This record gives sequence, C-alpha cells and structure tokens, in this order.
Amino acid sequence: MKFTDILVTDFIAGLLIFLRIVTLLFVAPVFNSSFIPKFIKMLLALAITYILFYTVPKPNLDFANSLMLIFFLGTKEVLTGLIMGYMLNFVFWGLSFAGFLLSREIGLMMANMFDPNSEAQDNILGTLFVYMGIIIFFIIGGPQYVISSLSFSFRVIPLGALSFNESVFRLLIRLSASVFVLGLKIASPLIVAFFLVHVASGIIARVSPTFQVFFVLLPLKLGLGIFLMILMLPIFAYSIRDILSAYENNLLEILKAMAQ
Repeated sequence: MKFTDILVTDFIAGLLIFLRIVTLLFVAPVFNSSFIPKFIKMLLALAITYILFYTVPKPNLDFANSLMLIFFLGTKEVLTGLIMGYMLNFVFWGLSFAGFLLSREIGLMMANMFDPNSEAQDNILGTLFVYMGIIIFFIIGGPQYVISSLSFSFRVIPLGALSFNESVFRLLIRLSASVFVLGLKIASPLIVAFFLVHVASGIIARVSPTFQVFFVLLPLKLGLGIFLMILMLPIFAYSIRDILSAYENNLLEILKAMAQ
C-alpha cells in the first residue's frame, strides 16, 4: 500500500466521522439553536472529529476504487446522526405539545409569540415549557452528555455499520408516540382541574339559568390557570428533569438496536 493510499483512507474515515458529528450537532437540542452560528457548529464538529479520530476504529475497506461505496457509507453516517439528534428532540416537542394543551384550556390559544430558538410561531406556554426544558437540560449536563454519546456511538456503531431492523423502527415509533404521552402527563393536572371547573359551571347554569356563566368562566379560567401554573412550576421542573434523564437510557437503547 502506498503512502498516498493511507492518506486517502484516513481522510475518508475522518470525513465519515465528521458527517455523523456535524449532522447530530445541527439537529440535537440546544446545539440546533439559531443563536449558534453555523460556522461555529462546523468548527465544533471539526474539533470533535480531530479529538475522536485516533480512537475510532476505521473500516478495512478499499475506498480508492468505489465512489458509490463512499456515498453509501456517508449516507449511513448522516442517518445515524439524524436518528440520535431527533430522538433527543422528542422531549422538547412533548413539552411544546403540553403547552398547546394548557393554552387551549386556559384560553391563551390566540396568544402566540415568535420563538427565536425554532424561528417559528408558538404559543406562550409551549415556549415557556421549552425554555424551562433547555435550562434543566443544561443543569443536568445534557450538552456534555450529547458529546460523550457521540464518542460512545462510534464504539457501538462502527463507521458504516448502521443497521435498520425491526427493533430500530419499533423504538422510533414508540419514542414518537411518547411525544403525546409526555404532553398529556405534564398537562393532565391542570386539565383535570379545568374539567372540574366546567362541571361546576354546568351545574350552576342548570341551577340558575339567568346567571351569565360564560362571562364569569373565561376570566376565572385565566386567573385559575396562571395561579395553578405558578403553583406547579416546581413539579413541572422535577418532571422534566426525570424525563430528560430517562431519555439517556433511550438513546443507549436505540444505539444498541442500530448496531444489531
């Protein structure tokens, strides 16, 4: 083997490592924020690639005579980074869905605001929950865990060894469904409270038909909703922390499934 062949092999191996890392950084929570310039993300991906290059096992393949092989392996690395990054986003999508449910109950559905993190319009409570999740994500060391999971992923899934099987699809479907389950879990205490308010208003309307329940119900729901939100903020914070911590195990589970 010529010296130039070694350089080409190392360059392509480094390129494959870079593709997995940069894809994850562009879609993973916090790192995918529009506040972080794309140039900084590319530099961070290059730095992590340089750090991990000598520790990652290289595939024993002849790259010189097959551009299609390079393209195929690169596609696998991009898909690996996408799956890892989007799986961690499920928690934040669930938090946004919880805010949507609560906004509908409280009466704040029309009160939207521009979320600079996602560069889209979102309801106020959804944005509040997402930013609360980001703060807790930093507190529990989430960004450090994302970077360390990259190093671990190369040991579990070597370069070009991604495998799509039934276990991977089952896990992705289960984790996708957990977005709705997570939203309902967080919003359920307030949903139950407002259900009781509606039952009480229905009874009052029956007992006293002349009483204008509708004009009392709207400001009552708004005031009660804000009071209950403030009262339950510590419970929300602990719940979000436990859910984010549990997703570390889910990431390990899906990495093992992709390596089968």
